[in-house]
Amino acid sequence: MNQLINLSASNVLIDCENQIKTSRPLSPSQIEQYHQDGFIIIPKLFDADEIEPLQKLLEQDPDLKGSWTQRNTNKAGDNFRVSVWTELGDTLLGVIPRIARMIDATEALLGEPCYHWHSKIVKVQPGNSGLAWHQDYDHWYQDGCLFPQLLTCTIALTPSNQENGCLKVVKKSHLLGRINHIIREDKGHQNIPESPRLEKALEKLEVFYCEIEPGDAIFFHANTLHGSDFNRSDNSRILMHCSYNAVANEPFITEGQEHHRYRPLIKLPDSMIKDGVYDSGFDQHEFHQAESKESLGNGVFYRQAWTS
Repeated sequence: MNQLINLSASNVLIDCENQIKTSRPLSPSQIEQYHQDGFIIIPKLFDADEIEPLQKLLEQDPDLKGSWTQRNTNKAGDNFRVSVWTELGDTLLGVIPRIARMIDATEALLGEPCYHWHSKIVKVQPGNSGLAWHQDYDHWYQDGCLFPQLLTCTIALTPSNQENGCLKVVKKSHLLGRINHIIREDKGHQNIPESPRLEKALEKLEVFYCEIEPGDAIFFHANTLHGSDFNRSDNSRILMHCSYNAVANEPFITEGQEHHRYRPLIKLPDSMIKDGVYDSGFDQHEFHQAESKESLGNGVFYRQAWTS
């Protein structure tokens, strides 16, 4: 185990957190681009030696303590896996969403204080047919968030390109507002926007393929249409998604949303990973239980409305 510090939410730590700032702030032009396009790519947000520890952990424990949720996204079977967590402890997975460059960038883009919504490791295996176009805010609207004041930071842990079905986004689609989503049986029971409106949006707006390398990151708006294509390669595409909500946008629905309630987000220095100040394994990390149609868990990936 690496050297640990007390990361609990004490008054001393909160005072210290207020003084912590990233050495890699977003520029005004990057913030402007995010608001214009609904997303921004930040090359090398994490250095290679910061990504390597997590890559090694995934090689050592590819099962992630049995926390994978598998969702059938094509008729060939389950080859899209996701592991989800909300609690941020002393592990590497608990530290990454709290380091200064993540929080400062998020708050610069949201324009207000944020807290951790949830994070995921996603493994898209060879042969996966991809994810249909969708907006994250449709899901989070159902959770009780009044405003689309949420975003996701996607960090590449392996190369992400068109051959392996990289993330694709629709530029400026966040300006459409929330589009009504419906269940499509022909899309593996995925929850996606109504076809006529989606078709018109794709006619008018540009599709951009987010080809990135390990350590690169994409910040995208909760209303940005995004999806992915078929993984035609022989390798899995692995990503980490860290999602944040504005503090003032805490869901008004309380039932089933205990994991999405506001908790103070203790910001950590950018140097935490390189300094090795974290628990190095997954053993102490608190993942959400794996979900299925029969066991919805916290409903982060499977929703009652999608399985009825």
